[in-house]
Amino acid sequence: MISTPVLVLRKTPYSETSVIAVTLSPEYGRLDFMIRGAKQISKKKFPQVDLFRELEVHFNYKSSGLNNMHSVEILNTFDGIANFPRNYMSACEISNFILRNSQAMNPSPEVYASFKTALSAMSKSKTDIPWTGLVKLVYLDEHGFLPESINFDSNTKRKDIIKNLLSSVIVDTPLPVYPQETWQKLAEWVDSLCKYHQL
Repeated sequence: MISTPVLVLRKTPYSETSVIAVTLSPEYGRLDFMIRGAKQISKKKFPQVDLFRELEVHFNYKSSGLNNMHSVEILNTFDGIANFPRNYMSACEISNFILRNSQAMNPSPEVYASFKTALSAMSKSKTDIPWTGLVKLVYLDEHGFLPESINFDSNTKRKDIIKNLLSSVIVDTPLPVYPQETWQKLAEWVDSLCKYHQL
């Protein structure tokens, strides 16, 4: 029996009572689950497995096909993100990026931590921080796609900016304060790297 926290990336109805949930675990990467009876609502049961929630799941791993959850507990809900449509769309974009670029049994602790940080921030208020770009930046770093020597402009070294951002996003500490132009340049640069690596 395996126990691990997961973030729910996608939830798809499967039958009258069941759903398929695609999740990300820090230790086991992408995990796909069949959750029987998940759509049944009663006084004792409610739909715990929902988009952008952090859960503790207990299951037996299958090398192929869908895993079956034995039990699930809610660790965190980021349901407040639904109050901010722009933030919600950013979370969906991050989720789709992770879905395209993650595999089972490929640990992703830093991507997991950064997405959790992003969800926490985006569920509380409107934000101009490019969380999509920051989570992608963490992915690029964790998987060895960042170039070793890079300059942002003549006055600021991108390497220093990236180092500060990575530690802030992964550990969930306050982000450095940068002008909007710097955030924009960073997001564009991250997108160009993702495109180059076909991510």
